[in-house]
Amino acid sequence: MKRSLVLYFLSEFFLSFGIGIIQYAQPFFYASAHIGDEKIGYLFAINAFCGGCSALIVGPIADRFGASRMFKIGTLLIGVGDLGSSVGYAWPLWMGTAAIAGVGGSMLTSTENVVLSSLMVGRERSHLISRFTALYMFLIGAGIVCGGFLVLGVGLQWTMILGSLIALVAPVIRFFVKAPDSRREKVLQVPSKPLMFMASYAILFGIAGGLFNQFATLILSERYHATTSTTSIVYAVSIFMVSIGSFLVRPLIQKLKQQATLLLAFILSAVSMLLFIVAMSTGVFVGIYFLLTISTAVPPPIIDAMFLDFVHTSEFSQMFGMRVFGTRVGNAIGSSMGGGLLKGDHYDWLMLISSGFFIISYVYLQFIRRPLHRYRTERDESHGTSVS
Repeated sequence: MKRSLVLYFLSEFFLSFGIGIIQYAQPFFYASAHIGDEKIGYLFAINAFCGGCSALIVGPIADRFGASRMFKIGTLLIGVGDLGSSVGYAWPLWMGTAAIAGVGGSMLTSTENVVLSSLMVGRERSHLISRFTALYMFLIGAGIVCGGFLVLGVGLQWTMILGSLIALVAPVIRFFVKAPDSRREKVLQVPSKPLMFMASYAILFGIAGGLFNQFATLILSERYHATTSTTSIVYAVSIFMVSIGSFLVRPLIQKLKQQATLLLAFILSAVSMLLFIVAMSTGVFVGIYFLLTISTAVPPPIIDAMFLDFVHTSEFSQMFGMRVFGTRVGNAIGSSMGGGLLKGDHYDWLMLISSGFFIISYVYLQFIRRPLHRYRTERDESHGTSVS
């Protein structure tokens, strides 16, 4: 177990660092082919759509055949998709590789926390997931910074290729990771009540973030007239802020307890959105943006750990798949709404609606707590009866 855990974290260094390099270079690489903003948007939409849809079936398949297998295949597909997109300038090629990388991303995000939890049995899940999130977000941020220097030194295409090759070291290492899998008998199974609750919450939280996150650098550039170098630095630092927010989960829970930590995080997120309305300078906007990034990074590890306590081990991968699906759907809805609001010059309404969805997300979590506890009690009693 210790050997597999060391290999897991070693592989994560290569994967996340490589992904960070690709994340920085890819939009500029697409733009260098002069395909237009609309087609670039389609490529990212293909990635998100394929990832979101495949997450619905990836989870159940992983629960049937083993999360550790899907975890390794997903890691490989991400690297293969990104490498494929970097070897040429062809629209059909990029559509295919965007789909491959999207499917790989859903396979990985549906299983990585399941595999990690199985390798660290007995550790508090919110602590485990939050520290792991802090690690890989820090590595992605470091990759973004490195990507900026690589582009200046070797150009966009070679930066993409190098980032992909670094990411492809990860599946080689993960081949040797041995993790125990909890498997169920059927692949197709109607999602349980906690899984439906998870998907519903993820949609609401995804809308709240999607309304603003996709347009943050655009707003910074157009509304506050920030330079390209400034927006790129802000974007890179925001990734490190996610890492900080995830790292703070454990000390906040120890100080305030779980529910108080969630309440604080959602209040700060909602208030931050409202503060954007009155931000009069670039510095104030960036400060609020960093506060928002930290506060929105706190709930996910706590929510993931909470739902893991309510579902059977044979449903873990499906649960994360439902979360990925819900988040992608929510982001798509939020991005569509946000784009329409900005196009109509309704900046204040965008911030108000996003703030409202953060509040709605928290209220929904409180609303489903009792049904979740009741479901677990009934499940445990039923299991006890069947055993006796």
